[in-house]
Amino acid sequence: MQRYTLKCYDCGTEHDEQQSVTTCFKCGGQLEVYYDYEAITDRLNVQALKTAPVSAMKYLPFYPIDNYKNVYSLQEGGTPLIHAKKLGESLGLKQLFIKNEGLNPTGVFKDRGTLVEIAKARELGATAICLASTGNMAASCAAYAQIVGLPCYVLVPQGTPVGKLAQTLISGARVIQIRGTYSDCARLAQEMAKRFGYYLAGDYAFRAEGQKSQGYEIVEQLFWKSPDYVVCPVGCGTNLHGIGKGLREYLDLGFSDKMPRLVGVQTPGCNPIVDAYKRGTNQFKSVAKPNTLASAIAAGTPLDGHKVLDDIFASEGFAMEVTDDQTIAAQLNMMRLGGVFGEPSGALGVAAVEQLVSEGKLKADDTIVVIVTGNGLKDPKTPLDALPEPPSIEPDFGELESFIENKLYAIHEQLTPKAKQKVVFKTLPDQEQLHKVITKELGIEVNEHAVTEILAEVHSFMDKGKTVSKSDLVMIVEEVLDKQAVVDPLLTIVDFEINTSLHHQATAKIKVTIGGEDKQLMHSGVGPVDAAISALRDGLDGKLMAKLTDYTVNILTGDIDATVEVKMTLVDGKRNNKVVSRATSPDVIVASLKAYEKGINLLWAKIK
Repeated sequence: MQRYTLKCYDCGTEHDEQQSVTTCFKCGGQLEVYYDYEAITDRLNVQALKTAPVSAMKYLPFYPIDNYKNVYSLQEGGTPLIHAKKLGESLGLKQLFIKNEGLNPTGVFKDRGTLVEIAKARELGATAICLASTGNMAASCAAYAQIVGLPCYVLVPQGTPVGKLAQTLISGARVIQIRGTYSDCARLAQEMAKRFGYYLAGDYAFRAEGQKSQGYEIVEQLFWKSPDYVVCPVGCGTNLHGIGKGLREYLDLGFSDKMPRLVGVQTPGCNPIVDAYKRGTNQFKSVAKPNTLASAIAAGTPLDGHKVLDDIFASEGFAMEVTDDQTIAAQLNMMRLGGVFGEPSGALGVAAVEQLVSEGKLKADDTIVVIVTGNGLKDPKTPLDALPEPPSIEPDFGELESFIENKLYAIHEQLTPKAKQKVVFKTLPDQEQLHKVITKELGIEVNEHAVTEILAEVHSFMDKGKTVSKSDLVMIVEEVLDKQAVVDPLLTIVDFEINTSLHHQATAKIKVTIGGEDKQLMHSGVGPVDAAISALRDGLDGKLMAKLTDYTVNILTGDIDATVEVKMTLVDGKRNNKVVSRATSPDVIVASLKAYEKGINLLWAKIK
């Protein structure tokens, strides 16, 4: 007895799997799997289903797989449903749950769909698979394809988070970065599949069948009851469609009590589903150039957009958007109050719940399940950009004691993503004003000598025409405290002048004090920083042979008037000492020379 048929979701044309497993050959619409549920229940052991532990492999009868010998499992699914009590209490919610899909084998929800897709690829005799991805699907498909011996070709947008690419590359996939959007990658992958006869993996009908196991597990983990809401980020829409399908199937089979309201979450930079929902239609408008830090949902043309919109409307749910700033704040709250570290896209659901609570749309007793789609280590750069770098001290207990007793940790605890951008000085403060702001904004007390030095650095910032934000002030304070830790500095840069042009070498004139001796230094170089550091090396005159082994520049705020952070690694070749120094300024040359000066003095302190 045939358990399922493959039909076009839009026009209803029935398809043979050999014709297409992706889009309709008649109208180009997305395909969907339709089941004969009587045939499924005839072969279903309900008692075993209700007593066996949750696992994606547990639901094989609900997948469109004819030969189970083609299934290869990495033990996907069975992810925990965590009662986030502390996070819920902070929002006035008693029954807030997190479904942590980051605990799948490759750290993402995609593994459930990949289980089914790779089995179908083998069943259909595929010689290779190809796909487009924003990163997560690439890592998942690459891992499974490698294990079963199928070559895997992956197209990703240039700039895909390195954590996701690392997984994909180490699995042996053939990765090509496309200077375009996810939609460009999807179009090229379709052409690749057609031209070379590869199996096209992606957000298509068979993947949704694997994703629906999340819906089954949620019902079982809530003791065979459905929640009131399921909140999930939406990119192509396939995952929430799959979850909704699983929840609907369990309801129709009598395994649950109701259909939850489905909530799809996007960001303003990529919101085709939200836009269509607001217009009351399942016809979305593509977003040509998605712009969001939640890279996993940056699908401007959601392949399953029609389906997920129908699901949302049918469940009396809704689609909503949250900003990137809300997402990063939610990512922090989810970890600190819920114990779950999710990638930015995975935090969209928590951000949405926070917004819904503020709008009075959730009741205290509502049972809410948030889908956290991927592990935070998939994209570690985003939270690191939002948080300050940990302070560095010498291996001396006195410095550690000072850090704790002076509550210097308070600086970092108050520097939330939103607070970082707060402007604390638009005009030059006096010493008393500065002291008050440090105490109020950073929650620490510093001595008068430190305030004087901090004031000089603030003036240096503002002399460059820059306002001082809270994050700028934090870095200035930390730099001054770092400098105070060096009792007898070797190098002090008093002033410098650098000339450079398009066709000639840069020249640097630097006024310094080295070992108590005033010097005027000059040097040329391939660029302004090279010229200046070369001059400083000459001036050190063998007192310290420091080699620069790493030099990075980070832009901390947007546009060309940004604050920049320079980080340098310096090594004393004779003694094998190594230090990492950093400095900030609106001027990249100033930041570079300050970082070099600090690094030299830290190395000197180790010698002394």
